[in-house]
Amino acid sequence: MSHYKYYAVDYATGIAREIYRSDATVSADFGIDGLCRAKRDGSWSDIEVDVKPLLNLWMKGDFDPEDDEISEAQAITYLNEWRISGNWPGRE
Repeated sequence: MSHYKYYAVDYATGIAREIYRSDATVSADFGIDGLCRAKRDGSWSDIEVDVKPLLNLWMKGDFDPEDDEISEAQAITYLNEWRISGNWPGRE
């Protein structure tokens, strides 16, 4: 079992634009600990400027951790496709 849960965010476009992950044991208060955004260079960032947009969507009701969760395999597929194509759809 993965140590993380993965989420695809489409910003209401219908096409995944960013991938986030959180600790698999998310507390009742989503986003408090362990939330990170995938970056083009293969790293994961947990700094506020990278995770705050997702938290804002969640607070507005435009993101649901259950509805927007994807499998680790799907997250890896998205990230690999974006890197190989050279077309990174989200923020650098």
